[in-house]
Amino acid sequence: MKKVLFATSALVMSAGFAVAEVAVSGDARMGMFYDGDDVQFSSRARVLFTLTGESDAGLSFGASFRADQENYNGDTRRSAARGSAGVVWVSGTYGKLSMGDPVGAAEAAIGDLYAVGYTDGTFVRDREEINFLVGDGNNKDQGPTILYEYSIDNISFFASATDGVDTSYGSLTEGDDCPDALDCSSDKVAYSLAVKYDAGNWNAALSYSDHDEYSEIGLGAEATFDAFSVKGIYMDYDFDGTGEYLSNTIGLAGAYNVDAWTIKGFWRQDKLKTTVSSDSLKLDAFGIGADYDLGGGATLAGGIANYDYIEGGVKTDDTVADLGVKFKF
Repeated sequence: MKKVLFATSALVMSAGFAVAEVAVSGDARMGMFYDGDDVQFSSRARVLFTLTGESDAGLSFGASFRADQENYNGDTRRSAARGSAGVVWVSGTYGKLSMGDPVGAAEAAIGDLYAVGYTDGTFVRDREEINFLVGDGNNKDQGPTILYEYSIDNISFFASATDGVDTSYGSLTEGDDCPDALDCSSDKVAYSLAVKYDAGNWNAALSYSDHDEYSEIGLGAEATFDAFSVKGIYMDYDFDGTGEYLSNTIGLAGAYNVDAWTIKGFWRQDKLKTTVSSDSLKLDAFGIGADYDLGGGATLAGGIANYDYIEGGVKTDDTVADLGVKFKF
């Protein structure tokens, strides 16, 4: 990927002072998607700023944010200056510490399923993205999230948390503790712990997360065999409250690379339960897509998917598709 270097060696003032860099990169896409009813045009362009440096003692540090994540005087939930978007990090002998809007420990260890389509899953409402309890947008109103990572040999440890500032908490329902179902809040610290073992061609991870009335245990594994990759994820959620809640999620994904082609697919099932009944509702989603590398940072991609969702209290489903060209700069 070609990058434009804004400043390099600009801070070399004396011997022993390491190079500081500010680099600009980006991505863009143009194409169309079918939402189940109509075909629509879809395009976007984004710029990414990446800042890196190193102290005299060898301590690495940096930050990164997209241009659309800096809106200081607008939506404070999308501001790198306020710590609710972008990431600032420092790294050394004792691991890496990130603050801002990094992923939580569970997502850092387990990750998501493989995204399909030219919109990288957006056309199917990002069903390949697992609902991690900490980070992942769930705690964005609690200000900056902190993530610590440390690796020794083949084992990596992760820990993350928010600072417990009030946050919108839409999983609650209207009642005495929540007069407005769309504007509930929680001042409970959200935290997540995870460990991952990486053997090279395969890895496995285990995580535990907690936020207020929800807790979560996650398992993930991924393996690569020559040109084929496969991944599996299982998430179990416990809810200490009343009403409907997400009970568990299971997902499988596979990818096959041949020449300039990458064929990808995923399947996911969410089980919803209610605290007043033993009945459960299963929502499935599956999709398949293909990417063709055109070279020079351009990729032709498309996908088709079907997913279940609840509308007006009734389970329904849509078949959607997309096709377009993605660019990396």
